[in-house]
Amino acid sequence: MKLRFLLFLLIINISFASEIKWLSFEEGLKKAKKENKLILMDIYAKWCHWCNVIENTTYRDKEVIELINKYYIPVRVDAEKRPDINKKYNQGGLPSTLILDKNGNIVFGAIYVAPEDMKKLLLYFAKMSPKDIESQVERVKFHQELKYRIFQKNLKEKQISPVYIKKIYRYIKLRYDKKYGGLLGAPKFPIRQVPYFLMLYYIFYSDDNAKKLAEKTLYAYSNLIDKIEGGSYRYSTNEYWTNFHYEKLLRDQAELSVMYFNGYSLFQNKDYLKFANLILKFAKNKLYDKKTGFFYNSQGADIVDKNDTLLVSGEDYFIKSKKEREEIEKKVGYSPRIEKDIYFANNALMVSALAYSYVYNNSKEDLKIAENLTKNIINQAWKEKGIIHSKDLNEYYLNTQVYFLEALLNLYQITGNKYYLEKAKALAEIILKNYYSKQLGIYTDLKDIGLNIKNISFIDDIFAVNSRLIKQLYILSAFTGDEKYFQKAKQLTKKLPARASIDTALAYFIFIYKPAVIHIIGLKKDKDKFINKSFKVFPYYVFTQFVDKNDKILLKNLGYKPENKTVIYLCNISMCFEKLNNVDALREKVFKIYKNLAEFKNPFD
Repeated sequence: MKLRFLLFLLIINISFASEIKWLSFEEGLKKAKKENKLILMDIYAKWCHWCNVIENTTYRDKEVIELINKYYIPVRVDAEKRPDINKKYNQGGLPSTLILDKNGNIVFGAIYVAPEDMKKLLLYFAKMSPKDIESQVERVKFHQELKYRIFQKNLKEKQISPVYIKKIYRYIKLRYDKKYGGLLGAPKFPIRQVPYFLMLYYIFYSDDNAKKLAEKTLYAYSNLIDKIEGGSYRYSTNEYWTNFHYEKLLRDQAELSVMYFNGYSLFQNKDYLKFANLILKFAKNKLYDKKTGFFYNSQGADIVDKNDTLLVSGEDYFIKSKKEREEIEKKVGYSPRIEKDIYFANNALMVSALAYSYVYNNSKEDLKIAENLTKNIINQAWKEKGIIHSKDLNEYYLNTQVYFLEALLNLYQITGNKYYLEKAKALAEIILKNYYSKQLGIYTDLKDIGLNIKNISFIDDIFAVNSRLIKQLYILSAFTGDEKYFQKAKQLTKKLPARASIDTALAYFIFIYKPAVIHIIGLKKDKDKFINKSFKVFPYYVFTQFVDKNDKILLKNLGYKPENKTVIYLCNISMCFEKLNNVDALREKVFKIYKNLAEFKNPFD
């Protein structure tokens, strides 16, 4: 049996592995100022394949090491541990390779740089005069400021219009890969917004082609699922969905499993339920730490040893059978590395995935994990201004707050436990108070760390996070009767960019075709049955609330009176359409209302 993974052990001088004395960002900046040197910064992630490659080739090349040690201050930053630095300096992917001046200003930026190119790069900037370095910094700043001005221009208030939704549908059709599914080109990522948009377009425009594209997309994304141990790889390197980067990120497992549960709800295709469970199974089996009650962040793309020496590339391991994988692990003494770091944002996403699994799989175990995980996040991560990034970084980021707001509202929907609603309200108030930028009119990170308007595949950009927030504010308004949240969401929607943005279109849907809200008022003994039926209708766009008939305050806020039996009010945030007693009729009623709403909004279609 030929094992290509031995190649690295044969051609790399392992002694070079420790010859670059990498410093933290803060240490490197301090030393650069003291020694008046340029900084070479490497932004990486433990799960990243090309980060393993650059470590084992470029940064173990003797000449590269000599040049770095002679002319530069080497800085290495873990993108997951330090999202502040990653958002500010990332060049569009990992690894990101940057030359900085002694003050931390960008002189040059790229992604993976091969050894020979790195030598030329290091020599070029090492020989550049201080005046030329300063000029280069100014050029980079000019382009950054130009992008920022364009960004600000896109944030002018706009009218929410169905014309924009049709524009995005045309955009997707134009870019759609009719042969292989997903958007055209390579690499191909499982962009969750695409199938969600197509599902909504199918519902409200009765467009069978949108349905066809949505289903084709869901099947295309399923090619990323590891058929041996489950879990979804991060992306395909080609347009055919056949060659993969094999890292499995916790956030992807959470997001994609929820996407497939929703696909199953709408289309009633059991394949989607199977895909959701294959993905979730991996997260629970490989990434869940029962001792702490948290999920680890990832499984790496390759097999590396404790010195980060690449032993087996993902393409030589993950294509194998279970037995062959076990033989490889036994031979080299390692398996794909589990990144045992815990980030609260990604754990919040897992709460939502487990909440869905509780309903769709009737898994009380998953509900127990979800509730325990939520309790841990509240007890260990909830501080004055929301949820911190990690135990090691006591900083606040908008995405963490929004993901946990989603998690709380999902738990409230499936349990009817008012505790989660109260916590959601408290977190929403923190977001509204602390994360709103008066200058931009949208919500941003607590600190000015540089807006993430770049295309970084493992981070939601600022517009995606704001779009998600809009939906949660709508739900919160519907569940509390507080008009303030609805108005905040509407105001924010008007500020989203009018360029071809699926995130903007998803937000527009909410205000043009308002999602159904199912208020279940009644007896505790009926709670589980009614919630289960209601949540399964289509949870992405049909929201479920159980209110105990004895909760007089909440009933008053919502405008209902208690009855001696459990009843259902089928509404949206503006009006109620029908009062029901039969929960089994709910699905049919919801989609009939959606059809009528679509015909009313589109009289000429």
